[in-house]
Amino acid sequence: MDLGWRARVAGFSVMTAPEALVYHAEASASERRSVDVEEAFLHRPRLLDRKNAAYVLLANASWWLLPWIAIQIIGSAAIRAIGFLFAKLPGYAADEIAAVGLLIIKPRDLLLARKLRKQKRLLSPRIIRQFIPPPGSQIRLALEQARYSLGRFFKADLEDENPDDPMSYSDIGVIDASFDDQDLVIKPRKSNWQSLKNRPLLIGLASTFLISIIASRNRFGSITGGALATPTSGAMDLIAKYSESWHLVGMGSAASTPPWVAILAGASAITFGKVWLFLTIFFLLVPTLAFFAVYRSAKRVGVSIRLAVIGGVLYAASPVIWTSINQGRLGTLVVALLAPSFLSVLPKSINFEALTWRRTYALILLAAFISAFSALFLIIWSGLFGILFISELYKRRFEIKESKPITFLMVADLARIKRITAFFLIPGLLNAPWSTSVILHPTQILQDPGLPLSGGSLINILTFNPGGLSGVPGWILSPFLIFLIAITLSGRYSLQSAIGISLLTIAIILSQITVVGHGSSGTVWTGTLFVFIELIILIPILQIASDLIPNLRNSRVGYGHLLSVVTVAIAIFSITFTSAWALTGGANSLVASGKNEVVPAFISSLSDTPGRPKTLVIGRTGDELNYFISRGSDLEIGDADVAVATPTPVRNAIIDLISGSGLTSSKILGAYGVQYLFLKNPVDQGVVRTVDGIGGFTRSSVTNSGIIWQVVGSRTRVSILDASGAITPINSTKVGAIAELQTPGTISLAEKFDTGWKLLVNGNQVKVSESQLGLPIFELKEAGQITLLHDGTKHRALISAQLIALLTVIVLSLPAGRRRREVPVEELA
Repeated sequence: MDLGWRARVAGFSVMTAPEALVYHAEASASERRSVDVEEAFLHRPRLLDRKNAAYVLLANASWWLLPWIAIQIIGSAAIRAIGFLFAKLPGYAADEIAAVGLLIIKPRDLLLARKLRKQKRLLSPRIIRQFIPPPGSQIRLALEQARYSLGRFFKADLEDENPDDPMSYSDIGVIDASFDDQDLVIKPRKSNWQSLKNRPLLIGLASTFLISIIASRNRFGSITGGALATPTSGAMDLIAKYSESWHLVGMGSAASTPPWVAILAGASAITFGKVWLFLTIFFLLVPTLAFFAVYRSAKRVGVSIRLAVIGGVLYAASPVIWTSINQGRLGTLVVALLAPSFLSVLPKSINFEALTWRRTYALILLAAFISAFSALFLIIWSGLFGILFISELYKRRFEIKESKPITFLMVADLARIKRITAFFLIPGLLNAPWSTSVILHPTQILQDPGLPLSGGSLINILTFNPGGLSGVPGWILSPFLIFLIAITLSGRYSLQSAIGISLLTIAIILSQITVVGHGSSGTVWTGTLFVFIELIILIPILQIASDLIPNLRNSRVGYGHLLSVVTVAIAIFSITFTSAWALTGGANSLVASGKNEVVPAFISSLSDTPGRPKTLVIGRTGDELNYFISRGSDLEIGDADVAVATPTPVRNAIIDLISGSGLTSSKILGAYGVQYLFLKNPVDQGVVRTVDGIGGFTRSSVTNSGIIWQVVGSRTRVSILDASGAITPINSTKVGAIAELQTPGTISLAEKFDTGWKLLVNGNQVKVSESQLGLPIFELKEAGQITLLHDGTKHRALISAQLIALLTVIVLSLPAGRRRREVPVEELA
């Protein structure tokens, strides 16, 4: 119609052929022909095209269809604009937004157009419906494209595995005249089971998944235990934890939440915000994903398919993977899935001068992602590139001295230094403000995400087994120690050998250190280090095997054959017995579903009352008595990572209470808002007699879970002490409080002291001070409306800056989109 109309306007006659098929060159749309837009706004053809297309739809649509069309136009324009921004095409993005905006700001033009159309209407407005794509068409198209991409992905992996593809006529060649059909030898067709031998990747994927699904029989449902705290009710709760400035953990904390909490919330979108479901699926798929990650990494360096599959099986069945699963080591498991790809691309990026900025930012983004789950990796990474940065400046010290620093920065070739600086600074900046707290509190470097849990003995560490409760038994030998010895003796991989030995030495030293943090204490977990050690060793050993196997076949039996047999035997032993253990006793792990809550239900219900009571929970683990202060529920994911040391008066009061000398324990605990004491089963009768006889604690009830005492004279979370000495409770929200006071006095807040606490009285701020017990208090000289809050302005500003920096790095790491004029005609067709 457009072509015919243009021809008629130009003075030509038009004849139509209804059965003809015409292809539109779209020369103007593909920017291969200039468009006269001198009189149009901003002189942009794409803007004019989008605006007029939306104008036609909105002017001709029926009233009942108009809202849906408007939503589609605005939504699709926003999505396309975001896509163009990520593709680094801001002009196209501006066209999309401006096209819709220019229509919205001039509604009179649309109303006038609809009025004129109604007067001269020849067709029903419903005819416009056929030009609107069905609601699910875009979703179906995206799913089809994803399925096509996955099909090509797996086809590329399997195309070399099946040599029995049918022959074509071109493969037969010239057929002789004397050829008889009876002389044709037909190959017998292999069964599907026989063809599986030529598909080792599928065998590896199926076997690792089958073992994992049987071993996870006690982990179907909401899982918790070990280092893994209780999942939150939804992903938005994790987002709230990450964004809030004051955390209701123990006696309170203003520590920054680690970024992995926000990453977990984002990943839970896959399961529609159900964190527990995502974690259950993740722990189920870890062995299979670990196998595939190593398989892909080995294929990238030229290892054959069968050896790549063997490498994936060795990695998926390694003690560090299964121990991390059984102990709930979320950080180590995420690193174990990302590290293979990271280490496979890292060697190609050593030549910094030749490294493109897009590849630089992509590698930085991956390093920052891994750093979010491992503070130790962040410190090692930043330290390494910090040393490289200093060494580069030292090498060019004479050049800097001669040309002066400012001239050097403006004139000199800084390609290498710029990239090293980016590698050094940006991963830490993307993880700020948490990374800043790691630097200020160095003990956090040695702490893994989640609850503290001690690792294994020195013997376990030497055999590449991080050990610990419900971990892989020490008698199941890991082959990676022999692999390390093999690559060291070969002499071909001196760098990998040196790095592996260095990391193993660090792991041995760290495993003997006991660190206090995350609300408890334990030896340093070295599983994340073993992930990198195994990957650094595994790829070279596969390359050695690919070169060694042909040589062994063509040589006489000797020491090489004997050592190879011993190595293979230990590897088979490790894979077999690790799998057998995982299927049997390994299924009874610390991480399981269906665990009961620690705190009794009626105490949990009291936590939502205006008094916001706390509960001191004391329990026995082996021969040790442990305690934590509960806000009415068990520790959730992310709580342990922001928990800080218990205030000294509270810690001393608890120790004195258990030892029997705490005559003032109830007063101190009561001042901090601890209203209940709960002793978990199995109870220690000595502790029971001590609490009953020390005074200040009234036994409330005895349940199947344990014994509960009420603390005599305990305060609510917020209270005021007036001039007469009377203490009046003030209703409190979860963090702050709003109330109308009739008399002045001293307001006491049963939280750990922090300068971020603010109190407004009739709109005027009152200065916070610290009491003798370490509580924040406010001296009020007048009565009136009060507002108590924790000022999180600085924290929110840092989070906003982090988000902006993250989006910037993501955009810079993505490939740039092509303008329409740069796309080949064949692709447009």
